Amino acid sequence: MSAPVLVTGATGRLGQLIVARLVSKNQHVRVLTRRPGHARALFGTSVEVAAGDFADPVSVRAAVRGVGRLLLLSPLSGTLSIDQIGVAEAATAAGATRIVKISGSDWTIDPPGLSISGDAHAAVEWRLRGLPIEHVSLRPNAWMQVSLPNLIRQAEAGQMLSAGYCGAGIAFIDERDIADVAVHQLLARDIVSKPAILTGPAIVDLRAIAGILARLLHRPVAVADAAVPAIIATDASFEHRAVAQFKGLIAAGRAAYSTEAVSSILGRAPRSVEQFLTEHLTAACFAEPRTGARN
Repeated sequence: MSAPVLVTGATGRLGQLIVARLVSKNQHVRVLTRRPGHARALFGTSVEVAAGDFADPVSVRAAVRGVGRLLLLSPLSGTLSIDQIGVAEAATAAGATRIVKISGSDWTIDPPGLSISGDAHAAVEWRLRGLPIEHVSLRPNAWMQVSLPNLIRQAEAGQMLSAGYCGAGIAFIDERDIADVAVHQLLARDIVSKPAILTGPAIVDLRAIAGILARLLHRPVAVADAAVPAIIATDASFEHRAVAQFKGLIAAGRAAYSTEAVSSILGRAPRSVEQFLTEHLTAACFAEPRTGARN
């Protein structure tokens, strides 16, 4: 049997997509998780579950033992850089041959000092460059699955579309494309030589999204004139502060560029915003009505 691929952050939405793709390709997958019961419920017997925690070096060393490649992913937190560097160093010491890191958006990392999340990811990328292991960092742009569902709900409710970025353009990326690129880079003979900046095929703003939704819903969809400001409470968590910074950077136009990285790696175009919106609205139209539901 081939050496396992270790996936951290496997029970999150992107992690689940990556695990499913690896399993479909008959890969031996091991997941490191603090909730082994939850992982088993998600994946059944299709993966090997390593119970452990980033902060527990003993469990990390056990999880990386014998692995061939590592998919490095973890939630936003104040310990992100410490956690990921610890796993990367342990995997390298254990003889792993490749690390694929899901990093922050390029505009949070460069220039430094604009995003606490971006700075944390940059610290991990810097450490990876100093390790004697093949590695690549994937820098996805803003995710469709994070921003667009709320706009769909607003449009379906007859509300004006409102978002923190208002007139700013964004080359949204579908998380399924991120997962496809991650799995490709885990398994391919060769990896890209520098951080891969992953975006969708086109830059769209709120009015363009409203136009697509109007065509799909067959009625006008209005847009609020003013952006919703990002407010950071003094006692906000790392995640909430990071998300507020994301909104400010996007509103400033930092996410308004597209690249050919997905097409270059996968040999096909990334999914578009129109494809995503069409899928969601079509699925809603043809969903079977729920019976016996209770509030």
